[in-house]
Amino acid sequence: MNIHCCSFASRSFLRSQEIQKKYFRDLGFYDENIHLYNPDKLSKKFYEIQPSASEINKFGWFTFKPFFLVSILNKLENGDALFYLDVNDKPLSGIKSYIKETLKKNKNIDIFAPTTNYPNFKFLSKFHKSNLSPEILLSSIFNFQPEAGALLIRNSPRSRSLIWTWYNLTLIQSYELDKYNDRKSRHDQETLFLLSRIYKFIKFESWFLNKLTGRGMRKYIEFESLR
Repeated sequence: MNIHCCSFASRSFLRSQEIQKKYFRDLGFYDENIHLYNPDKLSKKFYEIQPSASEINKFGWFTFKPFFLVSILNKLENGDALFYLDVNDKPLSGIKSYIKETLKKNKNIDIFAPTTNYPNFKFLSKFHKSNLSPEILLSSIFNFQPEAGALLIRNSPRSRSLIWTWYNLTLIQSYELDKYNDRKSRHDQETLFLLSRIYKFIKFESWFLNKLTGRGMRKYIEFESLR
């Protein structure tokens, strides 16, 4: 199993991405396993589907994220691991060991992410509040929203299909967000939550458990330190 890492940077954050790349190298990631994306690397197909995608609307209201993740996964071997980190976050020592141990212990899980410390309903778009089923809305009250700025993915046909489904869930919402800027929306995070309600191949690590025990993905990330 090869362990890969990746991030995405608009022009405003290219410097942060270069600094982050240095940290990845220092932690033992080889250059060929570090995948740095920017708007110019998104394919023509992405912009054909969303011609309005730009830095102003977070490149299609964060549809760029699952789209480029699938692009990378398609190039990797089945069984490889892909670690995504927001460009302003710093990876810390121990992240590679965490990845190996987590995948070994959770053989039927494809996607891992830490949670935030607030329920999904708190930052749910008007579109979703008006159109999701009562079961999903109830679940959004009692379950926490994932932190989509840090993801671990086990590459397989199933995980690539899951990420592509996440893209389409985010795309559906983006058409509505193009009509009005919904400040309550957390874009890709609330759609990742929806995906987790459909399939059990996604595991979210508790924010509170991390605070109590110091365990989990958050232990190996210094959020927003590269901004």
